[in-house]
Amino acid sequence: MNLFVTGANGYIGSNFIKKASKLNFKIYALTRKRVNKNIKNVKWITGAIDKNWKELKKSDVLVHLAAEGGYARFTSFNKCYDFNVLKSKKLVKNAMKSGCKKILIISSKKEKKIKSLKINKKLIKSYEKKPDYVYALSKAIFTKFCVSFSEKNNTKFRIIRLFHVYGKNEKKTRLWPALISAAKKNKDFKMTSGGQKTDFNYIDDVVDGLIDATNFKIKDKKFPQVWDMCSGKTMSVKQFAQKLWDRINPKSKIYFSKIKVFDNKNYKALNQNHWKINYTKPELTIDY
Repeated sequence: MNLFVTGANGYIGSNFIKKASKLNFKIYALTRKRVNKNIKNVKWITGAIDKNWKELKKSDVLVHLAAEGGYARFTSFNKCYDFNVLKSKKLVKNAMKSGCKKILIISSKKEKKIKSLKINKKLIKSYEKKPDYVYALSKAIFTKFCVSFSEKNNTKFRIIRLFHVYGKNEKKTRLWPALISAAKKNKDFKMTSGGQKTDFNYIDDVVDGLIDATNFKIKDKKFPQVWDMCSGKTMSVKQFAQKLWDRINPKSKIYFSKIKVFDNKNYKALNQNHWKINYTKPELTIDY
């Protein structure tokens, strides 16, 4: 199978193509900046996602991982809308014109923040002051477009909403590596109260789930599809952090307090739209 993958050099994307290439998928890996990685079965291409790529004609499935604002707590609506909506719309339209009619969109649980897509300047301004709201809004708008586009054009869209993804090679500023680094150095660690509940999914489990999702012959009863991809093992951020801390058992302490603005919304997978993946216990995955 040939895959056209955007965001191929990102955290999830890089792990995805490493695994997919070993399974003999042929991959056209699109990145914003030139990459000189020599990976079997992978052809690297550099440029904008909205370009009419000739490689789409050779692809069986478009895997759209690239996004703007996913790791920025506060970001510009214009930047997110331009990339996550306008350029992404052009990408899927180009894919359809090229004959690539199986499209896997990777989105986020954060879409669940958005109750209405009716927006105005005042609302956007208020969203830009709240963690992750602008990103979530742009992704929700794009999901609505994808569902409508799929229905009108007889194109198979599968939208995957990921929950919290953590694990090896993650940015050092993220929760999982930052906790482990502090604990191993016997440094105290301060974070939010940790009341938010969500799924914490190890990167290898997520990659396996996404590779399964490229097979449009499974779960193929009706399209378009929107799935919550996670293990279903919900826990609070505090529980997750404490599990890691107790596993290392440092002399230092972890402090939970409201020291900064944070997302206090709980996220739970919808039973009827739950694409279940494996669960790897946090205390067994310390390899940072």
